[in-house]
Amino acid sequence: MKRLLLLILACALLAVLTACGGQETAAPAADGADTAGEPAAEPAEPATVEEQIALVQSLIDEPIDRLYEAIDYPADSAYASSCLGEGEDGELYYDGFTVYTYRDTDGSETVYDVMPTETESGQ
Repeated sequence: MKRLLLLILACALLAVLTACGGQETAAPAADGADTAGEPAAEPAEPATVEEQIALVQSLIDEPIDRLYEAIDYPADSAYASSCLGEGEDGELYYDGFTVYTYRDTDGSETVYDVMPTETESGQ
């Protein structure tokens, strides 16, 4: 009887170990590549206008390149002499909001503010 009980326990242990053996997981590599050698997926662009505005708000006082990396280039833009300094004020027009920038005389440009676009129903 003891042999039968030991045999059953050994089979149960073997079954558990076999079932768990195929579920190995690994942490992603620190260099941005997953364990299969494929590059890690880029973070998804924010889906809604509100999410994009929140992201841009987090980029205020950051270089304009960070904005372009986060949400891409605007559909259109306009620049005029600045009241903030010797550079130019920029308006970058995105679908649903406008990003305001300051471009200094040395060419460096930073995010200054963001505002939702007025809609006809909101006027």
